[in-house]
Amino acid sequence: MPGLPLAKPLVRQTDGRLQLSYQLPHRVYSAKAYPTLSPNGSSIIIYGYENGLKIIWRGGKHFKLVQDASSTEQDKKPDGPAKDDAVMIIDSDEEETPEPPRDESAKVAFEETEAEIDPSRPFKEILRHVDIPLGSAVLSLAVPRCLPEGARSPLDPLPPVLSKRIVVAATCADMSTRIITLPLVPPHVSNTDPSTWGLQILSISGLSSHQEIPRGVALTFTCQEDGESQSDSSSSNPRTSSRRESASGSGGRWDLLLATHSAEASGTLLVYRIPVVEQSNQAEKDYLLSESHLHPVQRRYLPAPAKSISFNPSPYPSQRHANLLISLDNGSVKIYSYLATSSTSPGGRRGSNDDLDFTDPEGRWLMTLYPGFEPSSTGFTSRKTILDAQWVLRGRAVMVLLANGEWGVWDIEGAGPGSQQGPLRYQSSVQGVTGGSLTLFAVSGRVVATPEGNKSPASRSVSEQRSKFAPMTPSTKRLREDTLFKGSSSPSQPSLYGGISVIQTSPSRDTAPDESILIQHGNNSAIIPNLLALWRNHVKTTGTFDSLERCKMTPVSGVNLLGEKLNSVDHLPTSHSARETGRREFDILMAAEHQIIIVAQELKEPNGKLEPKHSHADSRSSIEADRLMLDKGELGVEGMDRILTGMANRGSPLKRARLFT
Repeated sequence: MPGLPLAKPLVRQTDGRLQLSYQLPHRVYSAKAYPTLSPNGSSIIIYGYENGLKIIWRGGKHFKLVQDASSTEQDKKPDGPAKDDAVMIIDSDEEETPEPPRDESAKVAFEETEAEIDPSRPFKEILRHVDIPLGSAVLSLAVPRCLPEGARSPLDPLPPVLSKRIVVAATCADMSTRIITLPLVPPHVSNTDPSTWGLQILSISGLSSHQEIPRGVALTFTCQEDGESQSDSSSSNPRTSSRRESASGSGGRWDLLLATHSAEASGTLLVYRIPVVEQSNQAEKDYLLSESHLHPVQRRYLPAPAKSISFNPSPYPSQRHANLLISLDNGSVKIYSYLATSSTSPGGRRGSNDDLDFTDPEGRWLMTLYPGFEPSSTGFTSRKTILDAQWVLRGRAVMVLLANGEWGVWDIEGAGPGSQQGPLRYQSSVQGVTGGSLTLFAVSGRVVATPEGNKSPASRSVSEQRSKFAPMTPSTKRLREDTLFKGSSSPSQPSLYGGISVIQTSPSRDTAPDESILIQHGNNSAIIPNLLALWRNHVKTTGTFDSLERCKMTPVSGVNLLGEKLNSVDHLPTSHSARETGRREFDILMAAEHQIIIVAQELKEPNGKLEPKHSHADSRSSIEADRLMLDKGELGVEGMDRILTGMANRGSPLKRARLFT
């Protein structure tokens, strides 16, 4: 089988953590952890390789055996034969009444509880993995950035397609962009026919795509009200627009926003808007993407080629949910609004029919963020090189990573502790913020190098030889004191590749969200467990120490890359059972050139026995049912009690807010 290397990982234990290295027979270009768990509690890993995609389900409840599933079906059949015989007598001439066997194979059953922990293998096993061949190398990936299960509230707006399907976008070496959707439930191990997996692949190529290889992709979801469907530029076809209006379940239509960028011309940005179509002809609702809206609705030429793009993580109906963060090669970061509003009152002051949409069809540049200048001995100054930029504080601030290992946060809305009013604060409409710029960091730090990531074996041996003997001078004495009290840390060497991963760990209703940050700089990686707490400590600390020393982070040390280059680092959400045993809410996913690495803590059973847990699928279905009834105004007192109890179990937003006042 092509997936056999995933069965037995190389296990290494360091500092109470496990490093699981899955050796692969092909080259890995990009890897992402999906933010939503499977209904059986499995974490989902997606990575692109030389010929397509591979999707991995890790952990969670195991599949039921085929014999057990067939026996349960036979047990349920005592009343069935009489009814089936009656039907056959009435419709004896019709031989095509039975359903095709493909529908039966699509049904997957899981065990009631998760398997017990094996002391010899105290980590989550790979449950299922499937290959999706695309005929070209997948260079970059994008998944929707939504809140994890533990931080999500039942009242948060969630596109219904995300509760049923995996949605991932990929840029390929053949200059095309692929959008792949498939169910969250993994197909059974015995099901090897891809036509029964419910797979949908959309390809954007030719004149609708870039004329060079796309360098990056980002996606999010937006909703369009029924009254706006007539004025949408993407709904020019009346036949498809009527079908999409019926696809909405709550007075609106969900659309997928897709953005890609390439280096053609001076830099090109393409934005697509693809409707989500509901399939209501089946027993269960399913959602697919429209295949007739694969042309760009906006095309923008950039002042320089972009390095990375990302949509704002704020969900709809927030006005910032369609803002794009674009980091450029010229040392700047720009914020672009795809749905920039031009008027908020229905009766516009101009009174023309062209202003009924209240949105700018061409989008709008909001502001530009600049890092500092690079010191130079030649007299020519230039901006510091940017490796990556991501939204933090739920889309109200921007974090940037520079090539010299420095990172900083621009507080564009004044949302951080001790910050003043930002240029985008209290903006009900973004029309008044154009051409603004910001250069100062509200909080900053530097990535600390680890011996495994910053030094080659040759340079490490030379440094060890030089440090064997040194005379005791005042300067060396000071260095020895620093290493004694602060540890033998050194700044990371300059690198031209890196990235930032952000995950929210506190409930969505909290006024001050807690976020964990993972930073990759070259082969070094570090973690900030709580960005807001670090920010608060930076603002309140007084003394003569340097601010970079106060903003410390924890390096992810002890990871053996086996001499390979580190491609990406990401948060890997874990199931509820892992959180109940005292572990943190995520593991660390790393992708090297020919291996996938997972840094996780050992699984330990409390009191030597697994406590009974509620089914993950049952809790999710009850939450969705309460949310739908609340939208329709039919939720009773018991339903409101369940919602309030769930919010109370996640903690009070006011108590968390007092920690940072």
